[in-house]
Amino acid sequence: MQPCVAITGASRNIGAHLAARFLDEGFGVVAHYRSETAAIERLAARGARLVHGSFDDAAACTGIAERMAAAAPSLRAIIHNASSFAPTAADIAAAAAQFQEFFAVHMLAPYILNTHLAAHLDGTPQAPADIIHITDIYADNPAPPQDLYCATKAGLQNLSLAFAKRYAPRIKVNAIQPGPISFEAWHDDAHRSAVLAATPLGRMGSPEAIYAAVRAIMANDYQTGAVIPVDGGRRLGRG
Repeated sequence: MQPCVAITGASRNIGAHLAARFLDEGFGVVAHYRSETAAIERLAARGARLVHGSFDDAAACTGIAERMAAAAPSLRAIIHNASSFAPTAADIAAAAAQFQEFFAVHMLAPYILNTHLAAHLDGTPQAPADIIHITDIYADNPAPPQDLYCATKAGLQNLSLAFAKRYAPRIKVNAIQPGPISFEAWHDDAHRSAVLAATPLGRMGSPEAIYAAVRAIMANDYQTGAVIPVDGGRRLGRG
């Protein structure tokens, strides 16, 4: 049987790259997405099974989980890549709305999907399946302008530890912390230069570095509850 992985947030950047690379290696892919993109069209043309939806609330998350299960009754891995990012709003009401969105995407959706799909993960104590949470280096060292984003990514990271205990020994649960893999459109040249200057390896990473970390986790049958930075040393700064 063809092994299958489920990936959330597969419409762009890291998620789209992960989905494409798993297809390259002969995996079946269930690709969740919120927005129609050229990357999603390419994945569909290659045979990925698409699940559209937005993680707005518990009901929406449950519906997406049910459709993912229907698309692939047996899974080798679930990779939670979906993310929402923005600086925290100055207005309290707007910030509260942001918090609800970040919480739903970064914590509620992974919680519901993991709980719903655990029975579909085809793992044994000798050959465990995988759940991988994509968090952020700022889960450990939050940036004040993005404190709500950082806090909910830290919550996702903590869920990794809780699920690692819950699902052992049949399922391994680990987290990957990306560093400077891609910039947002509003990041100006000065910001980009400052980030790279504070990164010991002195350059941007790539989605392929995240894929390499994912595959390393999947290949290691004795690693669970780990948090793995893939950040060029960014979390360390320059000594």
